[in-house]
Parts: sequence; structure tokens; C-alpha cells
Amino acid sequence: MPIGHDGGSPNQSKPSKEAVAVLRPNRRAREALTEALRDARRAAGLTGSGLADALGSGWSQPKVSKIESGRQSVSEAEVRAWAAAVGADREMLLALRARADQEHAAFRDAHPTGGGAELHQDAYAATEVATKVLTSYQPHSVPELLQTPDYARALLALAGGSRDRDEVAGEVSHVIAARLRRSAILYEPGRTITILVGEAALHHLVGSPGIMRAQIEHIANLATTTQATIGIVPFESFPVLVQHGWDQRDRIVTLETSAGDLEIADPVEVARYERWTQLLLEYALRGEAAAERCARIISERGGSSARQDDHE
Repeated sequence: MPIGHDGGSPNQSKPSKEAVAVLRPNRRAREALTEALRDARRAAGLTGSGLADALGSGWSQPKVSKIESGRQSVSEAEVRAWAAAVGADREMLLALRARADQEHAAFRDAHPTGGGAELHQDAYAATEVATKVLTSYQPHSVPELLQTPDYARALLALAGGSRDRDEVAGEVSHVIAARLRRSAILYEPGRTITILVGEAALHHLVGSPGIMRAQIEHIANLATTTQATIGIVPFESFPVLVQHGWDQRDRIVTLETSAGDLEIADPVEVARYERWTQLLLEYALRGEAAAERCARIISERGGSSARQDDHE
């Protein structure tokens, strides 16, 4: 059978399970879902027509093709039937569909004057509200949910930040406001939230000494007052050989890059990131120990107040 919009050929080479799509900001979860559905069909050795035959009444090859290309939405019942027909991980596919629904709702309900980057933040927020397990690790910069407004603004001003994406000052302010709204989740019960930051991030000078002092003090406060587990992976520990950060929301791991988000849903790969998180947690300084490390870093940087630093 020719390869094209007919749902593909079972002989077409299957992408590596580690391969993930580079996703556009407003469709990243939908594309992760359609890719996973398509890969599951191919892994079962079915063409689009073959899958439609297996699914029975109400299905056709064009419908399979439209779902896989993202031109037609797929219901929860249809995802369940698809998973059963191809022998795929039903819970993983349902989790992807839920994320796609949350993403769609965030963009549908967002304020019409908001820019694309702000909508990206709103999509994250919508997903996090529905998430039961939320994990974030950043080795070289402060994770978004822990950032102060001044630190966030200074970080976005760096090469690779908003200036490289031609975002205007007003849009950057909207992005920062959206991040602050997201951070309220740290104080809410009912979720397992783990936020880890490499100590190196607290030694880098982002903005000014005053901005860094305020940021470090903010982390110390959050580590001892919120519902979340907030930890600092100290210099003296190096448990995981990985140079990038990641976010995990339930069973989906997200890697944010300059080209777009990478969504990882493969259970084997997700389990690997969960194992890395546990290793980092074993060495991370938490609670009062994290606050003490923050105080030590501030002392080593110089003990003047944030306001004095910014006016020197």
C-alpha cells in the first residue's frame, strides 16, 4: 500500500521510541498524542485500513488518517478502542489525550490580547492544575515555578531568551505574570510536587547581585513554607550524568528547547527520568538544610542587602 494520507504502511520504518516531536507552542500535546497513536498502529503492523477494519462500525481509513494527522479530534472512548485494537498502553494514550484537551482549553479560554508566549504559560498552568505528580529539575537556572519577577525578567533578557524571539517588553511582562500565577500551585495540597535546582544556578550572576540575593532568599523561604518538596542539588554531589533539565507532569516528560518543546510519553523513557529524579532527591538539600545552603551562598557572595547591591 502506498505511503501517504491513507494511514501509512506497516512496512514503513518505525521511529525510535526515544524520538519525540518538536512541537509548536499551541499544538505540542495534540501532536504528541497523534504521534503516539500512529506509532502504536505501526507497531501492531496495521495499515490505516486494517485498523479501521479491526475497530469496526463507525471507523474508516479516512477517519484514522484524519486522527493521526490532527485534523480530527479523538474521544476518550475512541482512544480506548484504539489501544485495545493495537495492544498499546491505554493509560499512556489517555494521559496524552487529557493533556491535549487541557492544552486546547487553555488556549481557547486565554485572554484574546495575550501573546503566544503568555498562552504557552497558560497551557502549562492548565496542565499543572490537573496534574497529581509534578516534577521539575534545572541544573543551570532556577526553575520557573521558583523564580522571582526580577530574576525571570533578567533571565529572559539573556541570549536565547525573549530578545532572540523578538518578544516586546509588554509580552515579557505578561509571561512573567503568568509564571507567578503558576507558582501558586506550590502552596496547594493534594499533589506531589518536587522542584530541584542545581547549586550552580544559585552561583550564576543573572541580572545583578541584588536580584540574585532576592532570588536565593525566595528559594530558602519556599523550601520551608510550601507544600512542595524543594531541593538544592549541591556541588559536592553528582549522581546523574545529565546536562539538561526537564519537567514531568504525571506520565509526560517535557524538555523545553529553543526550537520548541519535546514531549516524552514512552513509559520506559519516563521511568528513566523518574529514576534520575529519585537519585537527585537522595542527595538534594531540602527544608532547613536548603535554607542553610542558601544563607551560605548569600554570605559567600557578600552580605549586603539586595537593595544596596542594586544601587552600587
